Amino acid sequence: MIPAGNPWQKEGQLVATSMQRLEMCRLSTSGNPKIEVLDIEINRSGPTYSIETVLELEKNFPAFEFSLVLGTDALKNIMTWHRVDELIKKIEVLQLLRSGEKINLTDIPVGIDVKIVEGAMLDISSTLIREKVAKNVDVSELVDSKILNLVKGIYGA
Repeated sequence: MIPAGNPWQKEGQLVATSMQRLEMCRLSTSGNPKIEVLDIEINRSGPTYSIETVLELEKNFPAFEFSLVLGTDALKNIMTWHRVDELIKKIEVLQLLRSGEKINLTDIPVGIDVKIVEGAMLDISSTLIREKVAKNVDVSELVDSKILNLVKGIYGA
């Protein structure tokens, strides 16, 4: 798991700092030895681009193959990403569908080979959680108890 360092497409939006994103990832995956949180984007200065992360992963972990895991909204915007043509040639793209979500082929950009993973995501979104926290609505059933206070501190009213 690699939290974004400087998410250049979210300029002007309220986002957690890179260190807060790193901490949320570490807390939410603690106790799961199958998931490693890497801070390679956090340690990079300037805007962070997925292609640069993939190139660094290939250099540092040549024996591994990596996948780019995206929800539907992120997949719709992938063609706006920096050096996307190079990126999609280097890495497998997985689209995670929320439970009950239908595949809309028009959402998959032309030229991208996407593997669909159905029912892999809960029917929640980070946007929904941020909005609820900002309105002081209880999200304890949506957010892991290990990171709930951190999320409230970042996005709370």
